[in-house]
Amino acid sequence: MFLPELLVFLLIMYFGIRPLYAAFLFARPPRLRVSYFTPTNLGVTYEDVTLTSQDGVKLSAWYIPSRNKAAVILLHGHSGNRLGVVHHAEALIQAGYGILMFDLRAHGSSGGRRFVRGQAGVDDVLTTVSYLSKRPEINPAGIGVMGVSVGGLFALQAAAQTVAIRAVAVDGPSPATLDDVPFPDTLLGRLNLWQERYFRRAMQWFGSHEPLPPNREIVAKLTDRPLLLIATGDGMEAAMAQRLADELASAVFWQIPEARHAQGWHERPDEYNHRLVSFFDGALARDDKARISLPPLPEEAVEEETPEVETAVPIAYEATVSMLWANLMAFLMIPLAFVLFWLPFHWVWQAWPFISFLAPSIYGVFLVLFVFIFSTVIHELLHAVGFRVAGGIPLSRIKFGFSWKGMAPFAHCREPLRTSAYRLSVLLPGLVLGILPGFFGVALRLPLLVMWASLMLVAAGGDVAVLWAVRKVPRTAYVLDHPEKVGCQVLPE
Repeated sequence: MFLPELLVFLLIMYFGIRPLYAAFLFARPPRLRVSYFTPTNLGVTYEDVTLTSQDGVKLSAWYIPSRNKAAVILLHGHSGNRLGVVHHAEALIQAGYGILMFDLRAHGSSGGRRFVRGQAGVDDVLTTVSYLSKRPEINPAGIGVMGVSVGGLFALQAAAQTVAIRAVAVDGPSPATLDDVPFPDTLLGRLNLWQERYFRRAMQWFGSHEPLPPNREIVAKLTDRPLLLIATGDGMEAAMAQRLADELASAVFWQIPEARHAQGWHERPDEYNHRLVSFFDGALARDDKARISLPPLPEEAVEEETPEVETAVPIAYEATVSMLWANLMAFLMIPLAFVLFWLPFHWVWQAWPFISFLAPSIYGVFLVLFVFIFSTVIHELLHAVGFRVAGGIPLSRIKFGFSWKGMAPFAHCREPLRTSAYRLSVLLPGLVLGILPGFFGVALRLPLLVMWASLMLVAAGGDVAVLWAVRKVPRTAYVLDHPEKVGCQVLPE
């Protein structure tokens, strides 16, 4: 029967293959090279630095000399590079701090084939601390570290291993172990916790490393040093950061509930800069000389170097949802398909839409897989049709490709279009491949068409999640299809 095979296939993909593949990508992240931006765009001079970690891995870095005898090491998050902390760097540079920002191992231009959430990443931070401590313009009591996401994890762990780090600021630090994660009180949360446990085991296997001690144990070693904990949203990230703050009386906790992970600086840039600079001003030994106001970023330089970069378009805010929510929405399409197609088919024809030759077998599973792959290609082509017809986007500005991270083809619109056209383009595959064929299958007693429409309705779960993400965006506003996340970027009016 088709439905059991479909359920088995989806369950294996979601609970078995998906965490395993995510762990593989975590250990071998895609490299994003630094090619279009340097600190000269901020109006300052800098040094290209190559550091050698304890195990011989080369770390590519920029160092902006200090003007106040203090310096801050900036650590970006997973799958990014040092440009991920440029905003933090700009604020601290204007305050006179020296900045060392480097690509984490296996990221950007740094060496290393595998990325691990283990001691090797902490050793890389200790290597940068050793470099700064030898700079003649740096006061040894004036070294701090700021980390975002997994960079925050390394910042905490490194500070616990050396007194040379005199202050720590972290934004959404990743948990070191599941001991850092509050036990969920919902069934879905417990199911996700089981997946996280499986993901971490696979991640350790791919990375061949031992896990770090829990962050909750680590912060207990920082009683003599200031700690700034920044958390976004009002979910698990905020709960974990609050628990860390409760472990240390001297910790400062700041929550930005309206922001997404690592995007607090985007939601409240002025307040973010003020809090960050004020924290390090009160924590590090420095020389308070007159601060300078840097000139604005030269727009012509960015346009000349990166004409195809999507972020060159000014963005007001993002209308996106998490990948977890998109996957959950896909599972919610299964009972919806049952209510829309299967129950009416049974009510009208007094039978269930099963096909005898699709009885559970290896043949049946591979047939379902083939139909699913072929249909996802048609699904994305229909998105492109929507971009072209409803949005008037030239075909040359619609990018087709295959996402190894999501294990699926994609059609990405690289031009802004109105929200109304974007919604129609997102809705089109689910309507053409799911809703309409399903109703025809019920009316004409075509069980195979009903089952195929059910499959396509499940495949449209991610599109439904996008529609949910843009539900509050005005229909006349212009949006840009997000190149990485589920949803879009909303342009200023």
